[in-house]
Amino acid sequence: MRTDQSSASRPAPRPPAPRPAARRAAALSLALSAGLLASGCSALAADDGRESAERVAAALTAGSVEDLGFGAVAGPSAQQQYEEATAGLGGATASVEVTAVEDTGQEDRREATLAWSWDLPGTDREWAYDAVLPLVRSEGGEWVPEWSAGVVQPGLEEGEALRARTVAADRGDILGADGETLVTERPIRRVGIDRSQLDGADPGAAARRLAAAVDIDADAYAEAVEQAGPEAFVEAVPLRLEDFRELDAQQMEAVPGLLVVEDELPLAPSRGFAADLLGGVSTATAEDLEASGGDLATGALVGRGGVQERFDDRLRGASGVVVEEVVPGGDGVQASSGEPLFEVPAEAGEPVTVSLDRGLQSTAEELLAGIESPSAIVAVRPSTGEVVASANGPGSEGYSTALLGQYAPGSTFKVVTALSMLREGDTPGTEVQCPPSTTAAGVRVANVESYPPEFTGSITLTEAIAHSCNTTFVDQHERISQAELATAAGSLGIGADTDLGVPAFPGTVPAEEDPAQHAAALFGQGRTLVSPLAMANLTASVAAGELVTPRLVTTEGLLDDAATTGPGPAEPLTGPEAEQLRTMMRAVVSSGHLEVLQELEPDTAIGKTGTAEFGDEDPPRTHSWVIAEHEDLAVAVFVEDGDLGSITGGPLMRDFLAAASEAPTG
Repeated sequence: MRTDQSSASRPAPRPPAPRPAARRAAALSLALSAGLLASGCSALAADDGRESAERVAAALTAGSVEDLGFGAVAGPSAQQQYEEATAGLGGATASVEVTAVEDTGQEDRREATLAWSWDLPGTDREWAYDAVLPLVRSEGGEWVPEWSAGVVQPGLEEGEALRARTVAADRGDILGADGETLVTERPIRRVGIDRSQLDGADPGAAARRLAAAVDIDADAYAEAVEQAGPEAFVEAVPLRLEDFRELDAQQMEAVPGLLVVEDELPLAPSRGFAADLLGGVSTATAEDLEASGGDLATGALVGRGGVQERFDDRLRGASGVVVEEVVPGGDGVQASSGEPLFEVPAEAGEPVTVSLDRGLQSTAEELLAGIESPSAIVAVRPSTGEVVASANGPGSEGYSTALLGQYAPGSTFKVVTALSMLREGDTPGTEVQCPPSTTAAGVRVANVESYPPEFTGSITLTEAIAHSCNTTFVDQHERISQAELATAAGSLGIGADTDLGVPAFPGTVPAEEDPAQHAAALFGQGRTLVSPLAMANLTASVAAGELVTPRLVTTEGLLDDAATTGPGPAEPLTGPEAEQLRTMMRAVVSSGHLEVLQELEPDTAIGKTGTAEFGDEDPPRTHSWVIAEHEDLAVAVFVEDGDLGSITGGPLMRDFLAAASEAPTG
């Protein structure tokens, strides 16, 4: 909880005002001890001017004094002056109480002390001070209050007003692997139309010219500019400095009323860098302000999506507030001289650290840059579970294919089926049958046309994995139940309910299926669904020899440990099982479809390719998958509309792992 600091008021500083209950007790104590005071002033009886002062206090608390009389100032005039004096407080509400009514030494004049307490937006600290309400006895013997700006704030003169100015807090950075800064304040240019500088030009036409120059919705922006006031600046778009410099200078200079404002905004190293995972920030909307219950002030930045939204409270910190006297005028608002009346310093946000490696993330995004289909590369360290890269290609159009995509895994899922076969007593050297085609539950399944004929007939389980024999695994449909298959998938993390810190799909394998769907599931088709993250983590678990829990947010204490690790699998993966899986996945590289990974140094990679059919076309379109592990890096490469995994994903996998091997460490 933040501690209160003293507030300033005029004409002289005073101790912080007591809370309402304390004020009432203090007033009662003063009334009881009036006869013992040695000063020239004495507290008066409650009915000697207090009733009139209480009416004013109640009206000020309600924000409406127009029904009261103030002698020479009519109620409506007092109301107008009150509203003008407080309009700059941004919707703050006040509580006003009478704490004393005292003699002034003049028989027909009294002074009531009004204790003001303002609840200002954007802070939980109250602004409290005392002001004086003069009371004059009329010819009829009634006490009439006198109005002036000083009733609202001591020393406030006619023509002056109060303004609460928000002081933005520095937003916490998002840090990556080795503490490298990923998101921090970076320069931007806010580009828009200043209506006061249009010089007679048509606002809508100017807006459309600017919209064309910066590539935004012309109709929406033109409407915003046309509806804005004559002095308004209407922002079109905030641009990174590098993006602003790429604009057509001549086209921009031809826009009437163009205004470019220099500013800063929390941004990642480049446009689109891990955008789905990190999220972004934008100015709080009216809905945000209302939902915050006063915690947000106008102009505050709030997180949108990803880490920025999940940990917004920590990153945002707390805005500060400065209340000052100002002089409104035609040229804007000028601050009066002197110290602030009240000030709450801003409290900077705290950083959040994630496991992303900036170099690996950038490499993954560069490799996917030319792929038109939705695509992803996810990399997990088996030794720690840290997600060091989670990239989406431009074809994903901002969607998190890497974390949220739901796709059939194709032949990469044969790793799960192979684990089920090991649990039935098989080994990598077990002889299995690989016919060119087979029938299961009335459905004919064949190997791909390019399947090498020399690896049909009687082959080892390792060779069936290395060359991806569909029929070998489909023929397990009577030997391995759907429940056993789902259990094996869970042993490798598919379907694990864990908290990554941002939304993620862990995959799903139905525990029950009809015979045809069960047969399809054995080679990664049917209703089995996974994300690239799930397959990268499956690969990490095989490499680690135990279930790996993926981790993204590494700042201690931000995530609940129980929610992060989940309940664990029904049947944990054992070291010997993982070793046998690695033996078979190594053969995929040494003699199977991933020979391209033999180019890596050292030549120790393991992996598996996969192709999953989808759609109603003939021939059907295919998802392309590759999973691999090399030098403590487990990776899944996915292209939604690709060729065979070895053709589309193999080169991407090789290039990513090669770049990772060449990257500096430590």
